[in-house]
Amino acid sequence: MENFFKVGRLRRPVAKSIGVRCADIYIDSAHIDHIDHVHRKELRQLGVTALPYVRMIARDYNMVLQGSGESLLLAIHGGEVGHVAAIDLNYSTKKGFWEVKTAQPRRYSEIARKKLLWRACPRPR
Repeated sequence: MENFFKVGRLRRPVAKSIGVRCADIYIDSAHIDHIDHVHRKELRQLGVTALPYVRMIARDYNMVLQGSGESLLLAIHGGEVGHVAAIDLNYSTKKGFWEVKTAQPRRYSEIARKKLLWRACPRPR
């Protein structure tokens, strides 16, 4: 798949618990360029560019929320921190994988009204 980069996978236990397909997550170069261009300031503050940022979220997400329409939001939320790192995904039946549409740092308040589909259990201390 030219111009597509594998960034992670929607893990089987998560997919099963929310009733969606377990599949790899990909992003195309046009969406990487979009994220780098539109969210450059926020990403620079974090010291990262679009592709590593998307890979981090796809690897370490601890929340899945209902996005717009049929999309999912994978997010990393640190609990006490008021910020969230999120990617918006759509499943492509034609391609057989989840495709990243956008990614950006957000305030938790911006996604708090979204329907929570799954959350990782906190790790014991």
